[in-house]
Formats: sequence, C-alpha cells, structure tokens
Amino acid sequence: MLNQFVLRNYRLFKNETLLDFFPAPINEHKASLLTAQGDGESFLPVISLYGPNGCGKSSILEALWNVCRLAAGDFSLITSSVRSYCRLDNTCRELPLSFDLLFRRNGFLFRYQLDVKQGAVLEENMFYGKPGSDDAGVLFARKANELHIGNEAGKMDFSTLPAGVSLLRYLDPKSSSECAKAAASWFSQVLFFREHDYKKAPDLPSEVEERQVICRLLQAMDIDILDYSITKEQGFDDPSLILTHGKADGNTFFVSFNEESTGIRKLLTLIPLVVKSLRLGSLLLADDLDNVLHPHLLRFILSLYQDHEKNPHHAQLVFTSHNTAILNPAVMRRDEICLCCRPEGTDAVLYPLSSYKKENGLIPRNDEAYGKQYLEGRYGANPRI
Repeated sequence: MLNQFVLRNYRLFKNETLLDFFPAPINEHKASLLTAQGDGESFLPVISLYGPNGCGKSSILEALWNVCRLAAGDFSLITSSVRSYCRLDNTCRELPLSFDLLFRRNGFLFRYQLDVKQGAVLEENMFYGKPGSDDAGVLFARKANELHIGNEAGKMDFSTLPAGVSLLRYLDPKSSSECAKAAASWFSQVLFFREHDYKKAPDLPSEVEERQVICRLLQAMDIDILDYSITKEQGFDDPSLILTHGKADGNTFFVSFNEESTGIRKLLTLIPLVVKSLRLGSLLLADDLDNVLHPHLLRFILSLYQDHEKNPHHAQLVFTSHNTAILNPAVMRRDEICLCCRPEGTDAVLYPLSSYKKENGLIPRNDEAYGKQYLEGRYGANPRI
C-alpha cells in the first residue's frame, strides 16, 4: 500500500507537495479504510484529484508512475530532468527534482528517496522496517559518489553503476532477500491508465478464468458482453478483437472493438487493469477516469476498492476527474477528495477537502453537497473565467 508520496520542483510544483493516504480524523466511511498488517494502521483506498485544466493533476500521476518505472529500468524521468523542473521560478533550474515515497509490502515498511538533476542521480536512498517493531535498516544509500549498501542488498552488484542509472532497478524480484523482493514487487505492479490507451484494441487476457472475471464485471455494469476472442476477419489483414454481445439464454451477436462506442472501448481497456490491480493488491493510477463514462459506472469502479470483500488484498486507486456526481458524502470521504490549483497563477498546490478552510474559517462538513459547493467555488480549485 502507498502511504505517502511527496514531490518537489516538478513541473508546476515548486514547493513540497504531499499526496497522503493516511486518513484524517473524520468519521465517515471508516469501514472502507484499509488496515495494514503489523501495526493495524489505516489507509485510504482511493484518492481523487480535482481542479481546473492545466493545474498539475496529471503531473502528480506521471511523477509517481515515472518513479515506479525506474525499477523496470525505464530512466525517462532521469533523462527528462533537464526540462521537468518547475519553470515558474528560474532558481528551480539549479535545484534537483525530489521525490519521497512511503509504502508497505509483504509486512515491510519502505521509504524511497530520489533526487535527480540534469540527467544524473544526486541522491537515492531506500530504508526499510517492520511496522510495529524496532526492526529497521538500510537497503542502500547513495549521495554523489558515496555509496552504502546494507546487509539485505549486500549480494547485489553496483560496481558498474553509471551516474544516470537508478539503484532501484537492481532490486530484482529474483533476489534472495525477502525485503528487496518485496520492494521490487511493489514498484513493478503499479499500473497506469491514460486517455489515449483505449484508442486501439487492448491485449485482453486469453485465460478462461480471467476472461470470465472481466466479462462478469462488465455485465455487472449492465454491459451485455458475454465473451471476446481474437479473430481473423475476412477482408482484414490483421486479427480483430471481437466481442460477443447478448444474453446467456438468448440470441447473441458479434461486434469488433473498432465498432464499439467510445465508452465501451474505454471500459474494455480499463477493466482488465482494475481486475489486475484488485488481484495483486497494487496501485492503479488513472488519468481522466470519468471521461466518457456514465457517473454510475464511475461510482461502481470506486466501490470495488472501497469494499473489503471485493478488495481483500488492499489495492488502491488514484485518479483525476471533473465529474462532480461522485462528490457527495454517500460516496467519498472528505480526505479522499484532493483539490489541485494554482492560486493567483503561482506554483501549484494540493490539499484534501478535509483540511480546507472556508471563508468562515471552518472546514467542510460531512453533510454538505460537495459537488455543488465545489462548482460554486466554495472550495477553491476552479478556473477563473
């Protein structure tokens, strides 16, 4: 589970910005909170990001995704650090991009810190511990040319490490260290859904059991897809994804992926990631989750993460949205609603609804119509038109 994510000097975010999964001391929807093993600490299952276009919502998701991709050897974050600093202040050019993650996996608590500048790693640290105990240590610590390797990572070879390569990639899941293996698995299982992902046919699972799970979930959303297959259609060079529509006890008909509506194509791309996230207990990042989806379907997807029976492995969802239909006390906790904006055109800020102070000095109550109040500008984070 992701506990906290901090970024600084990244795109529109000059100052330290916190995405916090620790719940606020509020009373609503306590049963939906995820409970960690070891110390029984609670965490949020979902966080939504709201705010005007161009305020940095997607940048938060991309920053988190890029840090996680380092474990797979994708160093695009490091190579792009030359142009990813906060350009709202010229002094930021001389400062590193900074990231700090606190997360849990397989009974371990990890903290990963990364500073990159001009295509090189300036500092990188990975600490670990056991929640509820004094058992703690260092997997690795690196600053400039100084490198310290802890006992848990002692067998890993860092002798030929270039300046532009992250140590994180060496946390091989095949390592004999349970601690290193746990850290590597968390990073490798993070998923990211972006808007352009559903423009082409997805690579859906072919295994019967996974196919049935995906189709049952679509049917629960009132989508009458019974099955799917990859078929070579007459007159087409490449195989097509063909969807079987209808009722199990009635007539069926077949539709290719490209003939489906935009909403159905999005669901066919999104739902397999949701199923995989719930099965692995991993983090799913989703940009513009609400786009072209009916509000009831959006609410249904959130409920999968908020229900312990449907989410037994503590998967989490972070998404951006403009749909205010789910901004109500029956669906969301106030700390699950985060607002992102640039006050008076300055650098971006992020704050949960549970800590926002209104003009009267009070925080929003848990019986307010959050969506209505948000659109009226009572919580900030609206475009100034």
